[in-house]
Amino acid sequence: MSTIIDDALDLIHGKVGVGIIIRNHLGEVLASCAQPILAALSPALAEATAILRGFIFASESGILPCTMESDAQVVVKLINNDNVPLSDIGIIIKDITSFMDAHPGCKVVFAPRQANSAAHGLAKLGLSLDNALFWIEETPSCVAPFVLGDCPAQL
Repeated sequence: MSTIIDDALDLIHGKVGVGIIIRNHLGEVLASCAQPILAALSPALAEATAILRGFIFASESGILPCTMESDAQVVVKLINNDNVPLSDIGIIIKDITSFMDAHPGCKVVFAPRQANSAAHGLAKLGLSLDNALFWIEETPSCVAPFVLGDCPAQL
């Protein structure tokens, strides 16, 4: 299973939107969600938080193990490195690595920005929400055009 995540930042209002799409090996959408976070986070901390939320969503959806795909190469390297930084992002990185240790087969990999436009659309939707929205085997119409474009078979 592949879980594509992204975040969107609204620094003026101190809000982060998280978008998550879980696909099977054929690229079909199994689940998706858009989540708001009321916090002014740095881009790296927002991406790390989105990765953690992606793992939690996949777990709660019963879709594990999964490969988490992120376009933040620096964050991916921090997660896959044995040296966790002693900072606010280090706390989230430790939570992610603890989750992966507890769920064999889960991993985090880099994916180029072009491969996650649907997740980014969900993240932008998350900025406008007060509460998280979840979909099973579908996505909202605002990102439907991007879903086929992001499909691995189409890349």
